Amino acid sequence: TKMWITNGPDADTMVVYAKTDPGIDGPQASPPSEGARPSSGGRAAGGGARAITAFIVEKGMKGFSTAQKLDKLGMRGSHTGEMVFDNVEVPAENVLGSVGGGASVFGTAMDWERSLLVAAHVGTIERLLDTSISYARTRSQFGQTIGKFQAVSHKIADMKVHLEAARLLVYRTASRLTTTRSISLDAAVTKLFVSESLVKTALDAVQLHGGYGFMEEYEVERALRDAIGSTLYSGTSEMQRNIIARWLGV
Repeated sequence: TKMWITNGPDADTMVVYAKTDPGIDGPQASPPSEGARPSSGGRAAGGGARAITAFIVEKGMKGFSTAQKLDKLGMRGSHTGEMVFDNVEVPAENVLGSVGGGASVFGTAMDWERSLLVAAHVGTIERLLDTSISYARTRSQFGQTIGKFQAVSHKIADMKVHLEAARLLVYRTASRLTTTRSISLDAAVTKLFVSESLVKTALDAVQLHGGYGFMEEYEVERALRDAIGSTLYSGTSEMQRNIIARWLGV
């Protein structure tokens, strides 16, 4: 059984990674040298990585089924579910890449996913910034608009800093996807910073809106619920820090 599968209840075709040689195991190697292509997780492929194969699994295959759709705190427009494998037999033509080459397939896929998925977060940060500026200019307390208070204006300034830094990181990493052999470190840095910037911006937006920020009639409470998931999917923030630390040799 596999849990927390994004779009699992809706997908007709899935890429599944499975251990195909239980006899192969061993520690991963140290971080690759400059220009070398790492496997998933930001390390060079070790013995254990050669035991993994990527398969294309299609809905309707004998033994494969999807279970219940899971209810989530946020991101409710993207269904998440459970997938069940009960002695599933996959034909040889459904091997993606080569037998034992699944770690490389996964590593490449995660590099692209972590690099580009967060581009949408940049747009959300910008929208939250615009919404907060508009609210700060029109909401009045104690005889003046709340944007005149440093406690509010400094939050908005921080949002702008996070927006511009996140945007530049995404652009830089995206530009390296086709020009650099290894972008696992860039992808981890980008995913970590942008997702945590999104959460901070959403929290600040809720705080800035006060009681309205806690109400469903304003979009900021939903943005916060959705933002929290960004530090979990595609590798948690802790996993990104592990990858970065390994690349730095610590």
